[in-house]
Amino acid sequence: MFNELEANQLLELDGRLMAESEMIGWLCTAHSNRVHYQNNPEATNRVQQQLNKASNLICLAYIWALLEEHGFNEKNRWIRTKDRLELKAWKHVRHTGAHAPGGRANRYCDEFNCFMSSGETGLSGLAQNCKFSETSIDLTDGMSYRFFQFVQELTKVAIGHCANGVEPA
Repeated sequence: MFNELEANQLLELDGRLMAESEMIGWLCTAHSNRVHYQNNPEATNRVQQQLNKASNLICLAYIWALLEEHGFNEKNRWIRTKDRLELKAWKHVRHTGAHAPGGRANRYCDEFNCFMSSGETGLSGLAQNCKFSETSIDLTDGMSYRFFQFVQELTKVAIGHCANGVEPA
C-alpha cells in the first residue's frame, strides 16, 4: 500500500544524497596519497595507511548519519531481502569503526560474517574489498564511496517500491 509520508522521506533522502554527492566524493577520496615525510618513507606509509582507514570510517559514519536522519536504516521495509544482509554487514563495519581498536562491535557481527562468507558479490563490493579477522575490519581504499553508491541505489529502489506500494522480494 502506498504511504505518502514514507515516499516523501525517501525522496528527501534521495535529494540530500544527490545534493551532497560531490562533497561526499571529496570526503571519501581527498586524503589519499597526502602524507609525505621527506626522509622517512616508513613513516609516510604507516601514517598514510592510518589516515586512509580513518577517512573510510569517518565517511561511513557521516553517510550513516544522513541515512538515519531521514529514517532510513537496515529495518526499512522497502529494502530488498538480498540487499538487507549487505546493509547490516555495512552497519557492523560502521559500529566496528566507532569502537576502540582491538575488538569488533557485537551488533550485526553474525550478519556481517554471514554476508562475508555467503559468496554473494553484493552491490557494494564489500566482500571483495575487505579483510577481516576476529578483532579488525580493513576496507580497501575507496570503499566508503562504494558504500555511498550502494545506499544511493538502495534509496532509489526503495522509492520505486514505496511509490508503487509493492513490498520488495
